[in-house]
Formats: sequence, structure tokens, C-alpha cells
Amino acid sequence: MSVMTSPDEAGASGGVPKPPPSGSLPVPAEPMPAENRRLPKADSRPAPVFALLRARWPWLVIAALIGTVIGLLLGAAQNYQSTAVIRLLGVNDSQRVKQVGQTVEFMATSPAVMSEAATKLGVKSDDLSRRTTAVWETDTDLVKVTVRNRDGQKAYDGVKAVANAVITTNTKNTQNQLLNTKTEYNNMVANEKLTSVQAEGARITQIGQLAAQAQAGILGAVSVQVASEPTGYQPAGASRPISAALGGAGGLLLGALAALVAGAGRRRLRSPAELQSLAPELTLKSTTQAGEVAGRLLESGHSTLVVLSLPSTPSSASRFAAAVANHLRTHGSSVTLVNAIALESGDTSSMALPDEVWVLRRDIRQDVKAYFSTDVLVVACTAEPEAVGLISGQSDLMAVVVAKEGRSTLQQVWDTVGAVEKADPIVVLAP
Repeated sequence: MSVMTSPDEAGASGGVPKPPPSGSLPVPAEPMPAENRRLPKADSRPAPVFALLRARWPWLVIAALIGTVIGLLLGAAQNYQSTAVIRLLGVNDSQRVKQVGQTVEFMATSPAVMSEAATKLGVKSDDLSRRTTAVWETDTDLVKVTVRNRDGQKAYDGVKAVANAVITTNTKNTQNQLLNTKTEYNNMVANEKLTSVQAEGARITQIGQLAAQAQAGILGAVSVQVASEPTGYQPAGASRPISAALGGAGGLLLGALAALVAGAGRRRLRSPAELQSLAPELTLKSTTQAGEVAGRLLESGHSTLVVLSLPSTPSSASRFAAAVANHLRTHGSSVTLVNAIALESGDTSSMALPDEVWVLRRDIRQDVKAYFSTDVLVVACTAEPEAVGLISGQSDLMAVVVAKEGRSTLQQVWDTVGAVEKADPIVVLAP
């Protein structure tokens, strides 16, 4: 801990005067435990969306790259598809249409049809089966057959072959049923002959009528035709470039959402411009603007300036307080500079409350001339609750909060500024 004064700054004793001997000054207490030595947490304030996205642009880039890679891995090579439509004929009952439609839907991808079409195409039936789908359009007499292939022409040729194979297979099934029916009724005629010629003639006539009815039912039961020939082929699904583009766009969106959800509070401040964009409500100065701060103090008529150090800025706060004091002297003011920051190795501040912080008491600050025989009191101290509590809620002084580029977070700045907001604090971002 160091106290900087000059001969013209001190009182009659030549240094910082001791606390008044009255019993009003409390006895210094033991340092509080670390968990109790924190400023009240200020609410996170919403930062402008675009400013926050600019501050976290690496998140967006990384998320977009990950999304692009995932899109490339999941995207398939470009496929094409071609579709033909098969119509059901001679079926008027709605329930029967459903049965026949589902039957043709199943038949379109059956081994018999696949084998028939694959033979004409000169391909393997298993490969063709994987590329073929058939769907009965609900409450219609239409069945759509689609074939996909990386080669568009092969998709077109494939669906034509499958549609024709459906017609051919259905015709074969009908012929087989007719043949089986004819055989069945011929066997009935041959195996159950009657002795009476008249009775036998009547039996044969009856069997013939039954056979004709059965054959007519078969011919009208399931009749299909190609209602719509394929007219060409179209792309089916997204190609790898498109999948990569979609993945990149999705990743970019997720990265942006993550940046916004994370908020600005935990963001380590990289530059004064970034701090200004994330928290435009703050009054921001640089370490080179100590003269401007000194002029502002003189214009305000305040007799006390408090420079508050965040955990990472004790040295910067000490130097800034000294620079402001020097500028005040050049303006003809006498200054008492009290450095109540205890510096230790590693540029970290002591957590104990320095004895010199007594000068922040309001009854002392209200009569600086009487206690210090100077015009202005400049105090540098850490932003600990013990020190901040002496000036919190008061507006009869100026406060400066010193943060550090790349080390201080926006939430730390907000917490300290919120604790002394009545003093209209200025924020200094040290390099």
C-alpha cells in the first residue's frame, strides 16, 4: 500500500492527516470472507443485437463451419426421379377401390414386377426395388410409381419399365386366373357325369353359365392401364452443395442464437469501441484522457474524485489517479492524492480494507480544505464493498471505474457502475 503526496498537498503534518480523534470513526474490522466481499450483482442489461453479434463473430464463423461440414456429410449425391401414374379400371365401389388400389400398390413393388422390369432394363431386381416406390392416392383410382436414380435418364427408363411391368403382370395374373377357372369347370364337367342325358345336358349348361360368370368377374375385377406416362425426370432431394449451404445457414443461425442467449455480461472487453457498442449508456474515456476528466471535475465543482480499480486494474487505476492529479495541479489546484490500493505480486489488489479509505467518509469529503488544506481530494482504491459502501448512493463526488482490455468483463463494469451510479461514473478501459 502506498500513499502519494507532495509538500504543497499535505496539511501541517506534511502527510495525509490522521482520522479525527472523535469516537465517530469505526474501528477497522477484520477482512470479510471472500464470499461476502462481493458487490451486489447488477442486472444484465440488454446489449444491441448487432453489436453483440459483432463482438462474438468467431461463434458465428465456427458454428457456420460446423454446420457446413455436417451438411456435406449428411448430403447425398444428386438424385433424380421420374413418375408414372397407373389408373384402376372397372371399379366403382369405394371400398373395392381401396382394396384394389392397395393391391396394385403392393404389386408395383412385388418381386414379379421388379423381375419383369429389371430383365428389360438389364439391371438387378434388388437394385431396382430399392429405387422404386408406389403410392395409392387415397380415395382415388390412381397409383403413382416413382423411380429414383443418380442418372436422370435411367430414372425415366426405369419408371416406364416398372409401369409396363405392372400392366404385364396384371395381365398375366388375369390370364392365369381365367385358365385356372376354365380348368376347374372342365374338371367339374368331366368328373360328375349323370346317367340321364337330359339331366346331364342341364348340368353342363348350368356349369357353363357359372364358368362364364366367373370369367366375367375375373376380367372386370382388376384392370389397370398407364394413365400418365413419365414426361421426364426432376431432381430428388438436396445435393451435397445445397446440403452444405443449408447446414452453414443453420449453423450461422444457431451461433447467433447462442451469442444472444449468452448475453453480454460474460464478454471480456477487447477494445473501447467494443465496450461503447455493447454498453452505449456508459460514459467512456481512455487512459490518455486524464486531462479531460480533470477538467470535468473542476467544472462540476466537486472536491473529491474516486478512481475505482477492478480486480485486474490496480496499477492502471493508480497511474490514472496520479495523471488526473497532475492535470489538476497544472490548472492551479492543490491536490491531495491518496492511493489506497495495496499492490502485491501478480498485479492483483489486496482484499483487506486499507486504512486510508477513511478519507472517503462523507463528513470528510464535505470539508476537504479543513482536513487536507487542499482544493481537491483524489483517491484511488479497489472497488470492494467496504470502500464502495462509503460513496454508494451519493452524488457529491466524481467516480471513475478503471477496467482492463481482455481481462475485465462487462458484468464487472456493470456491477461497479451500478453501485456508484448516483455519482454519474466514467469508465476507463486501460490497455
